[in-house]
Amino acid sequence: MATTFLNEKSYVEAKTAIDEAFEQSGISDNPRAWFMKARIYHEILESKDSSLEVFKNNPTELINTIVDAYNNTLSLTTRKSNLQVLAKNQIEILWANGINEGTRLFQAQNFEEAIDAFLVSKISKPTETRAYLFTALCAVYASQYEVAVENYMAAKDLDVLSKQAYDGLIIAKRNLRVSDDELLDVVEDARFNYPDHIPYIIEEVRTLIRLKKLEEAESVLNTAVKRNPDNGELILRQADLFDIIFKEAYNAGLPERSERYFEQASMNYERFLASSPSNFTANYNYAVMINEQANRIYVRINLMSNEEYEMIGKETEETGHEWTRKALPYMEKAWEIKPGDKKVIEALSVFYSRLKMDEKLSALNQN
Repeated sequence: MATTFLNEKSYVEAKTAIDEAFEQSGISDNPRAWFMKARIYHEILESKDSSLEVFKNNPTELINTIVDAYNNTLSLTTRKSNLQVLAKNQIEILWANGINEGTRLFQAQNFEEAIDAFLVSKISKPTETRAYLFTALCAVYASQYEVAVENYMAAKDLDVLSKQAYDGLIIAKRNLRVSDDELLDVVEDARFNYPDHIPYIIEEVRTLIRLKKLEEAESVLNTAVKRNPDNGELILRQADLFDIIFKEAYNAGLPERSERYFEQASMNYERFLASSPSNFTANYNYAVMINEQANRIYVRINLMSNEEYEMIGKETEETGHEWTRKALPYMEKAWEIKPGDKKVIEALSVFYSRLKMDEKLSALNQN
């Protein structure tokens, strides 16, 4: 009877008939019965008939029922039997339909519906990574970051993730505001599989810096620069790190170390700017770093007694001005690149005031 109802597309009656059949003893050893159950439930899943929606309230359960029935058909038949071939083909169809529908919905930017569609493919072929990766990507776009992480990790358990997948996993972890230690684990795993991929190197260095692991960050960058000596992005990142260490060492009471890293940072900034003179970040950061040297001089002057200032104050102040003059062209270049930037205008106001460049200060204040 179930077969007749299925052929007539009377799915409710077909489902009732097959469910009643499976209440009989011995039916679970019948591969044809399992195949019929799979086909009936499969047709219900794919039908657009609104009267069948009641059977789809739990899509995971429905899809599992279909796949289990097809798999039971396979386990009870021989490799070359007709039912074996048909069951395999139906599983492939189930998987492909999920991928195709999910892709269509993704392209239409219906990301949450796409996640539901890919569920069919994940259940029908649980060792195939594509459905997990597509689900994860949709979840990132839908801001369902926990779902994204879960699916990226499921795919990772099956195969090595692609760079695109690691990118998505890192984005999801960031948006979940995980600890830097947890984020570092992901980035280091990405680097293990793609050791020379520059974005992962830079991400690892940034994370290490936030964790105050400056020596580890320096080691990572030194190795990367040796392998990629002409990579401007790495040279700039190394300059920024040396800049940080320059300041950290001074605050820790290590003036010689501070000066050593100042020189190294300066070399890197100038090397980078020689090939990328219009980079705002490099110009601004280098100017700020140079001005740090000037600030140290001015602080020293402020702490002088009147007698000490009369003896060496003017000479010391001129040393500070020399540092400010050195920083000035880089800050002016930053202003040229990004006119109106508040941080730049504040810095230039200080520079022009110190150097008594009244005309430039007046022009700047009119902006």
